[in-house]
Amino acid sequence: INKQNEQMHALLAIALTMYPMRIDESIHLQLREKYGDKMLRMQKGDAQVYEELFSYACPKFLSPVVPNYDNVHPNYHKEPFLQQLKVFADEVQQQAQLSTIRSFLKLYTTMPVAKLAGFLDLTEQEFRIQLLVFKHKMKNLVWTSGISALDGEFQSASEVDFYIDKDMIHIADTKVARRYGDFFIRQIHKFEEVRPGQES
Repeated sequence: INKQNEQMHALLAIALTMYPMRIDESIHLQLREKYGDKMLRMQKGDAQVYEELFSYACPKFLSPVVPNYDNVHPNYHKEPFLQQLKVFADEVQQQAQLSTIRSFLKLYTTMPVAKLAGFLDLTEQEFRIQLLVFKHKMKNLVWTSGISALDGEFQSASEVDFYIDKDMIHIADTKVARRYGDFFIRQIHKFEEVRPGQES
């Protein structure tokens, strides 16, 4: 169970690096303790760390095809894993610029496309493609009602949203205000659990 817990934390570290969002404070502290340095390296674009954590934490993959027993090469059992690792590495590569784009979008409310493309050393066309990738990757299907989990609507998972009007990017901050009340209630409950032991 402990190894599965470690694997889930590793996958969560990958997910939060690629798609930053708010999570429970206690889980966030555990992640920072265990994977703080690796998360920092992943944020800087270190593909080696992504592959290391994915290799450690990913489920075991099986080939849906029976191997050719007449000509079996020694590492045939690793092929499904290596294929999944390659697909994952390609996905990480596609999203390499997204955290930088997100950082710039948080700083401004409006900005010319050409200027922001210049900051990232991209042509306007390449930057527009990256913006579309950002929009696409930051959308989640959220269940609203109905029988199927697919009965929902797409919502942005990012703290920032934007639209392009001619050659201007208009940016809106969609960040939800932190709920400090929940934090204080948890701390009060922890204090009440500790306090009876101190009185005796």
